[in-house]
Amino acid sequence: MTIHVSSTRLRLFAFLGALLFAPAAARAQLLGFNLRGDTGIKSGSQPGPGIYLMSPLYFRSDYSGLRDRNGDTILSGLDVDVNLLVVPGLAVTTKAKIAGGTYGFSIIPLFMDQRLTLAAPGFSATRGWGFSDMIFQPLSLGWRTQKADFLAGYAFLAPTGPSDLSLNMWGHELSAGTTVYLDSEKKWHVAATGFYDFHNKRQDAEDLRVGQYLTIEGGAGRSFLKGAAHAGLAYVAQWKMTDDSGSSFPPNLQKSKNRAYGLGPEVAMPVFARGPLVGLVNVRYTWEFGAETNFEGGNFLISFILARLSH
Repeated sequence: MTIHVSSTRLRLFAFLGALLFAPAAARAQLLGFNLRGDTGIKSGSQPGPGIYLMSPLYFRSDYSGLRDRNGDTILSGLDVDVNLLVVPGLAVTTKAKIAGGTYGFSIIPLFMDQRLTLAAPGFSATRGWGFSDMIFQPLSLGWRTQKADFLAGYAFLAPTGPSDLSLNMWGHELSAGTTVYLDSEKKWHVAATGFYDFHNKRQDAEDLRVGQYLTIEGGAGRSFLKGAAHAGLAYVAQWKMTDDSGSSFPPNLQKSKNRAYGLGPEVAMPVFARGPLVGLVNVRYTWEFGAETNFEGGNFLISFILARLSH
């Protein structure tokens, strides 16, 4: 893994300077905690019973431009990276049942090199790796039928990181999704999962609350190796549903809702299997388009997962 330091700092300082001299009436929107492109094909399926260690998960967003409310480029050639590592994340799917659904939970500590919090003048980022916030999902329920899988869950973001690497707020996320199988052998499938995020007030401001977000992620693909591997096309669509609120919102900026879309390939496959222990790798890249009042670029995700499956 290569970390660019000096060149990234220069680009960030140049970006900051350009934003500070943007028109005073520029529209702005605060960013939430949902990472676009962090799930894809078979997003509506819960992993089978077992313990899953995601070690590591490496996520990178190359923000090449900033778009205004009409989708026009305000700034281009930014080349700003946001790198994220989970060291390690833990997900557990139990055999317990709640309302007929299989119960699971997860704990995801984030390790980042910078954090974007505002898509407008006042852009905030840091440089240098450090521990950031943590995401807890105390409730994940999954159902399986002959023709489709279903899931539902609740997760929250805890602002555990230092102020320059944290969103400095508690966040909450409700999710529900499905994977529909198009043939009796469950080889071909399409999936969609919706995530609805809402946030508490920012802790670094007297009165400032990020608006609510709706993100839909999923994909279409084909499974191989008796369902252990898959390949296909992943997508993401994200909209801000309510305006940012509070008297601490920068007075020189106009509030605005944002949107962004992404599309790209995904491949997942096992790399080894020894009894109940299985090693998995998942690779996904989504190109973003149609952004408004938002950054636009590409999202690359590679996940290494060590699973101990329960029979």
